[in-house]
Amino acid sequence: MAQPNAKPAAGAMSKVRQMSLLLNDMQIIDLSHTLEEDMPIYPTHSRYFHTLWDSFETGSRALLYQLVINEHCGTHIDATAHFLREDHPEHLYMAETPLSQCSGRALTLDLSHFKDTDLVTTEMIQQWERTHYTIERGDIVNFRFGWDRYWEPRSVSLAYSKSWPGLSGEGAEYLAAKQIKAVGCDVLAIDSYYAEGSPAHYALLGNGVNIIENLTRLGEIVGESFMVAFPLKIKQGSGSPIRAVAFK
Repeated sequence: MAQPNAKPAAGAMSKVRQMSLLLNDMQIIDLSHTLEEDMPIYPTHSRYFHTLWDSFETGSRALLYQLVINEHCGTHIDATAHFLREDHPEHLYMAETPLSQCSGRALTLDLSHFKDTDLVTTEMIQQWERTHYTIERGDIVNFRFGWDRYWEPRSVSLAYSKSWPGLSGEGAEYLAAKQIKAVGCDVLAIDSYYAEGSPAHYALLGNGVNIIENLTRLGEIVGESFMVAFPLKIKQGSGSPIRAVAFK
């Protein structure tokens, strides 16, 4: 049996070296919004604060800021614990969520023509599969609504958080049945602003499918890409801010 750190045979290339060369040959796309005060937030969630703690002017040897942030501020991922009670079989806090849930092949559907009242249906997803890629177990599925065009400070505009489209409950159930890892979107929540009872959240999280919200630049990865969206390791976390990126 080969040792973990054994040198590859002559002429062979290690998996790490192969991966390094492959990634260096791909474009890396930042799918995350910048964390800043006054950014859009879900109407009922607490705000983000970035407060000066110490600086050179106050005699410190270093510059320090304190962050006060809701787990669901900015570009973030929902743990299944966000909507599920502890006795639910799919209940996992953020620190318990396998990192394998947060990376993989990403398939991004372009629905930038949607209005705020539109919903993604099962039929729409199946039609996309017939003409593009078949959604498979372990995939991450993103919906590009183009809503990031409204991402502005709240003091400038509330358009981003006023209303938005989303995924229907039956569409979410269809994806969950395919045993995908996660669903991403460039809106405040995967359920439409007009949805009642958060059916998409319950269908996805209830089947162990994580949700990634407030993504941006999805237009640059429409189709197939490789995505990474690692969370902070928060004990009893219902979610976490992330730095989501895609390789294409």
